[in-house]
Amino acid sequence: MRRLVMVVIALFFLLLPYSNLHAFTVGLTPSFQTVPVGNPVSVDLYVSGLGNGTPPSLGTFDLNILFDSTILYFNNATFGDPGLGDQLDLFGLGSITSVDDSVPGVLNLFELSLDMPGDLDLFQADSFTLATLTFDTLTTGTSSLSLTINALGDSAGNALSANIQNASVAPVPEPSTAILLAISSLAGMGYFRQRK
Repeated sequence: MRRLVMVVIALFFLLLPYSNLHAFTVGLTPSFQTVPVGNPVSVDLYVSGLGNGTPPSLGTFDLNILFDSTILYFNNATFGDPGLGDQLDLFGLGSITSVDDSVPGVLNLFELSLDMPGDLDLFQADSFTLATLTFDTLTTGTSSLSLTINALGDSAGNALSANIQNASVAPVPEPSTAILLAISSLAGMGYFRQRK
């Protein structure tokens, strides 16, 4: 019995450094959308389930988004939440950001906060947009947007684990001019018929 207690205590102290592992979600929203071919489409990369005024907070991320480059063309990325601002740059100290789309169909996003760990833990929101991604639609079809995590770190740089929420985009053909004219003609005929 004494040996079992010693093993449990030893395991506790061995696993203590990994107690920072906290599962939250990193994902893309909306999860599915259709858009006419030739129009741009925007997708938000978000995080949710962090601590609310307590650790863990997010201090760094390195993510890949895989997509079908015959259907979508990456246009740009804007770091930060539209309403909350960049939650990895809370006080305007700056952050190190990188966007790499040099490999067709692979988009790499990286950000490292320069804020103090205590500030991130206390003031970072528990859910926010990391970046807004804009793609141009090239042709009809469906392209999945699949996230892969290279690294996630808390305010002190300790590893974090996360659940992943992928998305997809389906560019559709634009309605032809003839169809639009036919629909508007039918609507006009229905209006005049109802007036008589």
